[in-house]
Amino acid sequence: MADMRSSTVVIGAGAAGLAVSRALADAAVDHVVLERRGVADTWRNQRWDSFRLNTPGWMNTMLGPVEPHSFSHRDEVVRLLEKQAVGLPVQTGVPVTSLDRDGPDFVVRTPDGQIRAATVVVASGGQNVALRPDLAAALTSRVTQLDAADYRSADQLPDGAVLVVGGAQSGSQIAEDLAVAGREVYFSTSRVGRYPWIYRGRELLAWLDDVGFWDQRVSDLAHPEDARAAFPVVASGGRDLDLRILAGLGVQLLGRLERADGEALSFAGSVAEHAAYADQVAARLQGMADDLIASRAIDAREPEPADLSPVPEARIDALDLGAAGISAVIWCTGFTGDLSWVRLPIGLDRGWPQHDGCASPIPGLWYAGFVWLTRRRSGILHGFPLDAAEIAHGVVRHLA
Repeated sequence: MADMRSSTVVIGAGAAGLAVSRALADAAVDHVVLERRGVADTWRNQRWDSFRLNTPGWMNTMLGPVEPHSFSHRDEVVRLLEKQAVGLPVQTGVPVTSLDRDGPDFVVRTPDGQIRAATVVVASGGQNVALRPDLAAALTSRVTQLDAADYRSADQLPDGAVLVVGGAQSGSQIAEDLAVAGREVYFSTSRVGRYPWIYRGRELLAWLDDVGFWDQRVSDLAHPEDARAAFPVVASGGRDLDLRILAGLGVQLLGRLERADGEALSFAGSVAEHAAYADQVAARLQGMADDLIASRAIDAREPEPADLSPVPEARIDALDLGAAGISAVIWCTGFTGDLSWVRLPIGLDRGWPQHDGCASPIPGLWYAGFVWLTRRRSGILHGFPLDAAEIAHGVVRHLA
């Protein structure tokens, strides 16, 4: 790629970057999309074999014509995103090594040349770099250690029991996947909410959509720091998934992993407290649906009785990996994005860039695909087209 000029450069050809490209194309904005590997790379290479979306088709309209109550498999998501890229100015295999300014222009550098642009959209992903706690380095070299992004199936792991660390979405689903495959699973839990799938005869996610839950902004939250909390857990494919269900599959539930020294691990906190917190979140979300039903006099089923039975737990404060037969540890302890290549004062805060909606503090620079940019839905497929439309509008105004 020789040196060139474009009105706009979009960095990243995942779902968010493609949504922005489509919005820019519809607005007749000259632009190019640079992708370091291939279209939908994170979906292709950082999802396990049985992975399905945990949001129904009606929330994923940017993928194209999908059935409203279907749950796309990983490979289908990749195929549909590749289809979305057809006809868009996407260049694959072009990693961006730096983003800087030179006078009024942004300068996007790659190994094969540079692009000067009036505007840039960073859509490189905020959830594609695994976070692993420091204590992982203290574990014995005997055990295999993987991050959630590297897990594919139980078959890739050595024989023996598996410890899954991290109680949010990925950890819960991977613990379930391993248990269904017949593996002995230990699960180090944490304080994470849960979504019941069906409530009063309808998907709870749909009730929440009607009540404006997905359109909440950080300023709407009673505690703005809650925007940093993990999203509540729900199974892929439209099913409930909680600690009681995992215990029923034979998963041994543990508290939060606190220390590691070779083969010796210690845990803190209570599984029962973690389950109670998840129940509290579920009740609050159901209460939002109840309020909507009452305010609009909607004819809906009466609330189903909640299962608040005690959660079986191993009650283990200390664990010897060897004695427990644990041969592998899977770290499901969160993700971030890599913006180290941005040579501009974007004001990172624990990996999050400063922003006002999708706009950065630097005029002409926007973000797409990061969580809580404009709304709660910003970080998921449900929100990408909405944010993309706002970005395209901003780009047009800036160029004018």
